[in-house]
Amino acid sequence: MSMLSMSRNIFSQASNISRAFSTSAVARYNVNKVILVGRMGADPEVVNLDNDRKVIHYTVATSETRSDKEGNLVKQTQWHRITSWNQGLNNFLPEKIKKGDLVYVEGKLNYRDYTDKQGVQRTRPEILQSSVKVLSTPKHSSEQFESSEQEDM
Repeated sequence: MSMLSMSRNIFSQASNISRAFSTSAVARYNVNKVILVGRMGADPEVVNLDNDRKVIHYTVATSETRSDKEGNLVKQTQWHRITSWNQGLNNFLPEKIKKGDLVYVEGKLNYRDYTDKQGVQRTRPEILQSSVKVLSTPKHSSEQFESSEQEDM
């Protein structure tokens, strides 16, 4: 094989690879996935809907520590609202995850529009949970709980 044909072959393979990461509107290359490891901010809130359905909301805090200009360590905490729609999981999730637990959460990012009490239109980001795992409890219990769910909206 000549050097020219090898170059063309390599270039052809490289352009095929770059097409997979292009900015085209091909849906199969779009990804909306969030992975969080953090502490539960409060016990889960259960909202009972019609027909014995439930939705569960809870918050997870993630923190980073960095140095400021003076060299002092600064801790920055982000709060994430998590929503679970899985009816099978929602029957026992509130007993399994509690405030202070270290949890691993997977889901997708969603933006929900709503009108606040003053009539102002707002948008709230939330994570639609697809799976959750308790990594540790504040008492450092060895019990672990793991679940996966398919979104059931």
